[in-house]
Parts: sequence; structure tokens; C-alpha cells
Amino acid sequence: MARTAYCKKCNREVPPGDICPICGTKLARTATHAAWVVERRPAADWMCWNAVMRWLVPAAGAVLILALVLEGLTGGAEAVERLFRGAFPLTVLALLGAMVLLVLAVLLLQGKELMDYVVDSRGVHVTRYLPEPNARKLLARGKSPALLNRLDPEAEHPVLRLEERDLAWKDVARVQLWPEKCYLLFYAPAWWLRIPVRCTPFSWEDALSYVREKLGRKKTVELPEHLRTPAEKKPAARRRTGEPARVAARAPERQAQPERPAPPDWTEEPERSAPPDWTEEPERPEDGVPEADPPENGEAGEQMKMEF
Repeated sequence: MARTAYCKKCNREVPPGDICPICGTKLARTATHAAWVVERRPAADWMCWNAVMRWLVPAAGAVLILALVLEGLTGGAEAVERLFRGAFPLTVLALLGAMVLLVLAVLLLQGKELMDYVVDSRGVHVTRYLPEPNARKLLARGKSPALLNRLDPEAEHPVLRLEERDLAWKDVARVQLWPEKCYLLFYAPAWWLRIPVRCTPFSWEDALSYVREKLGRKKTVELPEHLRTPAEKKPAARRRTGEPARVAARAPERQAQPERPAPPDWTEEPERSAPPDWTEEPERPEDGVPEADPPENGEAGEQMKMEF
């Protein structure tokens, strides 16, 4: 795995964790990083050619435009037309071919070099080393042979550090991927390739995880879609009636419960039977004896007197 941690007390790389397994020192959260080394030959590396052509092609174009402008000012449009009808285009192509061959020869003289890549919480760091350095390799790289004095004379396989390049996460404007060659391309600004990072099959996923962690949520950085960190879902808004969202979420559960019969409504009075009508005289049983008429007041008084 390319992901490791650096212990400041031991001054060495250790497996990632909270505590150093060698000295027991607590490791900082920023101590974890992804680091790997890649060997490359500049003559066979497309990124070396890209770095050269980014300067060579604009310079050749500027010289060509300047020659056309001077020819047009001195002789007019006819002079420019004669220039293209003559041997000028072939001369330009020959010069470009000679320059390409010269660049190829220089890159071949440089030999191989080691690229040390580190991706951590601060950004991307690249250190270039030259194994088995000599004056020829240094001159082909435009370096002074005096750098050989830095080497340890007792080293069996000397390695010379050539340069260091750093790019902070806050300065990255665009990131492109080249999965076929395991390349991560960092641009700063968005139109200028700042650092090409060549990964190995074992460090590819670790490098992508760092990029996703540091740049995945920045909307100002141009990233491939699979490097974007999905936005966190916001909690559901409250309903207009004031009912909390959690109650609204449980509403389907309440609807799924079986319906219970509604309790009786005791507010309504039960129907009562009508009271009997006492104004009507109850019917008397007929026993076959006719009922006598009530005596008048005078007869009733006489009868009472006779009884006394």
C-alpha cells in the first residue's frame, strides 16, 4: 500500500495508525500520506516531451509570425506571397525537424531518473533524483557539474537530488485523469499543467482518495464526475401545519394499522317512548251489567240523610 505515516521521532515511514509501532509515539493526524517512487526515462516519457513542446512550439510560432510581419512591412502582400511560394515553408519544416532531433538527443543523454511522489494533507510534492550522476547527465539537464560535490564519496550507489516541486490543494484549479498511463494531471491555473503525477497500480486508488477528500467538495475546481463527493442530504423541512418531519415520516405506519370501530357517541340521547295520555278515560271491562247513571245532587243528598 502507498498510504503510510511518518514518525518524526523515528525519522522513518511506519504503517498508518494512531501510535508508532516502533517507538510508541502518538502520530499526528497529518502524518498519514501516500508516497511512492517511479523510475522514468525522459526520452520515453510523454510528459517530458510535453514540457519541452510547451516552450518550443510557441517560440517557433512567434519566430514565424515575426518573419511574416517584417516581410509584409518591407514588401507588402506580394512579398509575403512570394515567401510562401519559395523555399520558406520547407525551411521551416526542416528547422522544426532538426530541433526535434536535438531534443531527442538531449533526452537520451539524460539517462534515467527517479521521481518521488508524496500526496498528503497539504498538497502534492514531487522530488526528482538522479541516480549514478555524472557531468554528462547534469549538463544534459542544464545543471552545473559542481553539484557532484554534494555526493557522499563513500556511498556505493550515489543519488543526487535535482529539484523539488510543491502544489498546495488551495492552488489547484483543475484535475484530469489519464488512467491508461496512471497519470494524475494537476493544473494551476486551469489552462497550465503544473504537476503531472505518475502513479503505480498500487498507489492509484490511494492518490484518488486523497484528491476526492481534499477537492471533491470544491465547486471552483474542475474535476471528473467520479472524483466529486456527493452532497449530504439535508433534513426534510417541516410541514406547513407545524407537524415535525419525523411525525410526517411515520404517517404511513399509522395508516397501515387496522382500523378500529368508532366509539359510540354519548352526546345523542336515546329515543324514549311517549308518556301515556291521561286525559282519556281508560276502558272498563264489560261484565254484562249496565252502568248506572250518576245521581243528581239532590238525590244524593237525600240518600245520605236516610242513611244517617
